[in-house]
Amino acid sequence: AMMICVPTTAFAQEGCWKQTQVAAAKVRYLQSRLLVATLRCSAMGVNVAAAYNRFLAANRETIRGANAVLMSQFESAYGRQAQVHYDRFATALANIYGDDATSRSVCAETAVLADEAASADGDIELLVAIEDRLGFVSALPGGQCTVSFAGR
Repeated sequence: AMMICVPTTAFAQEGCWKQTQVAAAKVRYLQSRLLVATLRCSAMGVNVAAAYNRFLAANRETIRGANAVLMSQFESAYGRQAQVHYDRFATALANIYGDDATSRSVCAETAVLADEAASADGDIELLVAIEDRLGFVSALPGGQCTVSFAGR
């Protein structure tokens, strides 16, 4: 399984999210998307938890690594208030998906998606590609860093 590396750049000064942090956020978004859909489906009596649990088991270390990168981002930006800001971020993610429509077909799609994500087996690039395909909605505090080839 690939691990996400934490660069030593000071994010508190830059404020924006670099490629590694964005990838970690996308893994977290995918996890949140699947978790909330699983809960919504369960509330309507459709059980897709087995597929979600396969996703978690297959990607456990990558998810842990992504969460560590995210926490590091928040620690760099917010210091002692990092946990508060991280919790707000995680709650905002759940809220993004909480109001989505829920139907038997959505639940079936969620199970297929969770199984697809499980087949990534910890591959960060595959998980990021799945989230990108689904339409990653960036709500990153400070936004994504722009790419520049200027000599600064």
